Amino acid sequence: MNGPTHHLPHVLMLLHAVEKVRNGEVSSGEVMPPEVFLAREEKDTLWELIALRLQGLPSLLLGGVRFRRQESGRGRLARQSLVSYLSAPLKEVRADETPRPTHLVEVMLPDAREPILKFLQRARKGEDCPTLLLDRDDVLFAFDFRLENPSRMRHAQTAAAAAAERYLFRTTSGHVLSAAPHRLPTKLHRDDPFLALTRPTQHSATVDLELPTLVVHRSFLSMTAQVQGGLTPWLHHTQPFHVDQASADHLLDPELEQYRTYRSRVLEDQRAGHTGGGAARSA
Repeated sequence: MNGPTHHLPHVLMLLHAVEKVRNGEVSSGEVMPPEVFLAREEKDTLWELIALRLQGLPSLLLGGVRFRRQESGRGRLARQSLVSYLSAPLKEVRADETPRPTHLVEVMLPDAREPILKFLQRARKGEDCPTLLLDRDDVLFAFDFRLENPSRMRHAQTAAAAAAERYLFRTTSGHVLSAAPHRLPTKLHRDDPFLALTRPTQHSATVDLELPTLVVHRSFLSMTAQVQGGLTPWLHHTQPFHVDQASADHLLDPELEQYRTYRSRVLEDQRAGHTGGGAARSA
């Protein structure tokens, strides 16, 4: 029997799409083209591709998560933020209206041997895909692949008043992250189990990696510090966040060397006058 497909190249393809939009290489009315993240549309709900790291699972789980549609000027694909969805769940909207505890998340799964793009194509055609139920408290962190997702847009709206504060975090696995957080302990959100990290960067002794919007369970964070001034003093002169003591395991996939190899190939293609899309497809 064949083993599970290694999904890292497909995740990197999504990351590369995010980077291209962030760097102004792609223009789109949706800012992030929906084909990058949309798995299935239904009358009252939509499914989006989300990357989840769960308790007891050694690698990321990629699957479609069901969101309730929202009436919004942001278009037909508007929905609540992922941090709101995980922290303060609403009653699930289901076609059969079967009652279900709100602490459970329904995830549409690809076949273990199936490339993610093929899964998205099947899901959009309405083909049957298995679904699992997972407890929200078993989610350590999750990636939202929408570039202009609700958490990031909310931060952008309040950035002027908040002076775009940036924080450093150390995870219980030793990762060092810098980000602009949403839902740090405040009177309104102090009991929320998750917080959103917008424009996060993972720091290590060898490389800094920009990541998609990250939603983190508070139990996965061991230290937090508000950055006063630049990051350099913190990353090189404080023990808790020193890059020499930071985990080099990529949050998206512990095989960081594969990520580096992929990025090197993309950069080589760009220097040769290509867009890098071929490298993503062949990775």
